[in-house]
Amino acid sequence: MTEDIWVKGYVYSVDVAEEPAGKYRGQIHIKSHRYSGRTFEPPVVIETPAAFKREHAAEIEARALARELIDSGSLEDRLGTAPAEAPPHATH
Repeated sequence: MTEDIWVKGYVYSVDVAEEPAGKYRGQIHIKSHRYSGRTFEPPVVIETPAAFKREHAAEIEARALARELIDSGSLEDRLGTAPAEAPPHATH
């Protein structure tokens, strides 16, 4: 597992899991969002869609996917939570 990576308030690391037949799949371990104060215990694990023959390729894919999810705003959908900036809904 890599050291913690900080991007736009998210703290995560990437890892590689070996699958049957000698393939490797990248994993992103989302640990917290510093700006909102949210922590995820245990970390939320997101796997890459593809498996690779080499560990290094799987790690690169996990890093790229993490950045893509964060930059596009899609990570919040995966976490199943509303963005920290969204105001709470009023109930009447």
